[in-house]
Amino acid sequence: MLRRRTVPGFSLVEVILAVGIFALSVPTTLALLSALGRQGAMGAEALVAQRLPDSIRLELARLAQEQFESLAGMVPVMTATPGPGLALVATRDGRRLYSRDYMTPALGLEMADRYFLIECWRFEEEPLRFDSEKAFLALAVRVSWPYHLPDGTVAAAEAQSAITFTVVLNR
Repeated sequence: MLRRRTVPGFSLVEVILAVGIFALSVPTTLALLSALGRQGAMGAEALVAQRLPDSIRLELARLAQEQFESLAGMVPVMTATPGPGLALVATRDGRRLYSRDYMTPALGLEMADRYFLIECWRFEEEPLRFDSEKAFLALAVRVSWPYHLPDGTVAAAEAQSAITFTVVLNR
């Protein structure tokens, strides 16, 4: 009598289940990768924005070097619903930052390179309100992005992220 030899293997049901699980997990993983990539990019942009205060202070100090009173007069006062402030722009990597309108810089930024919009306002009330007798100018600063996208188009206002902080200039 011949004995039938059994070969170890998977049943048809096990193979179908494995293929089904694989077919569901691959697209789910790929969808999560793109979302994680976007989230990582947003985190990197937020880190660049958080490193801007020193650059902003240096650019404002450059602008105020000989005309401190004039710069202070150009910065609007912050109200309950602030209008546009004194505008600066920065590149996506945060390495170049220039005034957008006040005292045009020697080297400006092309429209497509402007990624961060930086707006500055003076404080309305004491103790941070500007007075010509004080030795400092305190500014409320908002950094928002994206200001312009790499193709030069203006980003939608509702898509912008922003951080706020205070910068102080000494005479």
